[in-house]
Amino acid sequence: MPLIFIVDDDIFFRNYISSILMMNGFNKIESFSSGELCLENLNRHPDIIVLDHDMVGMSGTDVLRYLKNSKSRTPVIMVSGRDDEELIADVLSLGVHKYFRKDGMLFRNLKEYFKANYSQELKMT
Repeated sequence: MPLIFIVDDDIFFRNYISSILMMNGFNKIESFSSGELCLENLNRHPDIIVLDHDMVGMSGTDVLRYLKNSKSRTPVIMVSGRDDEELIADVLSLGVHKYFRKDGMLFRNLKEYFKANYSQELKMT
């Protein structure tokens, strides 16, 4: 079962994303209210990080730069309310695996991504 980090300064979205994942069989979830707290806990070796972009303190881009500079191979999904082509290009260049908008499709997008990429781990548990 993969360990999933959810990083968002908005408690509503942390809980919402956690509930999407739990409803789909993922239960090893750790939530953090800031990029700094996420980075302080990297020693727990998450299998994937779901990362907001616009946060107080370190932005999602700042976290991505840190991960890239530290040679982290942890996959990152960026979630954001922004539909900014330049931002999307920037975070993709920093190694983001997927970029999902916080919109009416977020539930379906996350569900499909995790089922497609982590269903084998679910079957093994």
